[in-house]
Amino acid sequence: MKISQIKIMIASAICLTAASLSQAETLTLKQTYELALLNDPQWAAAKNTYSANQQVIDQNRSGLLPQIGLSGSVSHSDVEYDDVGEDSYDGHGYAASLRQPLFRLDNWHTYQLGKALDSQYSAEFQSTSEDFILRVLTRYLEVLRANANLTYRKAEQEAIARQLEQSKQRFEVGLVAVTDVHEAQAAYDTAVSARISAESEQFVALRLLDTITGTNVDNVVDLSEDLPILPPEPIDLNQWIETSMANNAKLKAAIYSAEAAQQNYKSKRGKHAPTIDLVGTHAYNSTDAMTSLGSATPDSTSNVIAIEIEVPLYTGGAVSANRRQTQFQYLAAKDLEHQARRETIQDATNFYQLTIANVAQVNARKQSTISAKVALDATQAGYEAGTRTIVDVLSVQRNLFQNERDYTNARFDYVLNSLRLKRVAGMLNGDELLALEQWMKQ
Repeated sequence: MKISQIKIMIASAICLTAASLSQAETLTLKQTYELALLNDPQWAAAKNTYSANQQVIDQNRSGLLPQIGLSGSVSHSDVEYDDVGEDSYDGHGYAASLRQPLFRLDNWHTYQLGKALDSQYSAEFQSTSEDFILRVLTRYLEVLRANANLTYRKAEQEAIARQLEQSKQRFEVGLVAVTDVHEAQAAYDTAVSARISAESEQFVALRLLDTITGTNVDNVVDLSEDLPILPPEPIDLNQWIETSMANNAKLKAAIYSAEAAQQNYKSKRGKHAPTIDLVGTHAYNSTDAMTSLGSATPDSTSNVIAIEIEVPLYTGGAVSANRRQTQFQYLAAKDLEHQARRETIQDATNFYQLTIANVAQVNARKQSTISAKVALDATQAGYEAGTRTIVDVLSVQRNLFQNERDYTNARFDYVLNSLRLKRVAGMLNGDELLALEQWMKQ
């Protein structure tokens, strides 16, 4: 079986699969974002993970709060005395206890650890939210890229088909050699292959969007040509770096992680210190047992208030080993914090420069597309006059479609990189994404 036939079969299978999807719809960016908020499993897992992590403060605070317990018992005893006989009696009782830590250095730092972890988890959730927004936008733009690529591939195929037909007609009347027909045919076959690949890419992009929206997406609304392509505001790179150092979610998470590691180290170190607790108990016991004098055992009630002091002396070296371990973990967390600071500066610089470059690329690609159209008209006229060959026409034609694709992709890159820059600066949220809605085609 020829490769061209295989490609046609693949394209047919894709079309049949696409046709089988029911209730497919065309989505705007806003609809895509709202559906992803409701249906994306990865986002749902992130929200539940954050909710679980929020319990850390209450868990770590518990070591500073009173510990209250209540117990009760009911018993029956059978006793056999040597050479005397046997006896049986019932008993019951209850006890209540309260322990309030007065001085536990390790528990205090464990509580501070909980607060640092809560701040770390909040910063990580902010970072996850920004990742989610960028993932929605990226999937959306991937569909738009695939749509644009397919549109240009179809237009290229149609244009080359016209050139092929024209070459055949000119060959029949003896105006061109048969090599022109072969050149046009080869170009047409290549265009058909490229169009089939573009259809496959579009199908895959749509199905990836299905994954996060939970619905069958037929298409998405394209960006308007009126989308403003402007440099970052403010234009000063140093201001973007300063804002990023203050607000970047990943950097904040790294800072709080180092703080949490430090508090964990202090907590383990605090286990060398004495502990002081206030302890109170109330107990009541009643039994039917007889005393040695033959009288009934009286009921008893006891109330105890005490101060308990415990001084750890030696635990086999475990406390010291844990302290040393957490100290090195703290040093590692500080190293990661330094790395996060450098990466934040680098990311802010990179995405700032990329956005600036995208603005220039969009303008340059737009102008080069205009020039390519003029060049194609001139080359086509030269071919009809006999001064240019079909190879020249096909080459200039391919250059035109390539410029159009590059122009479209440069616009998409601008949108994505400008939001990536805001993400580094801690400015990316749902409102920033939905602001693009006004620049969508109606």
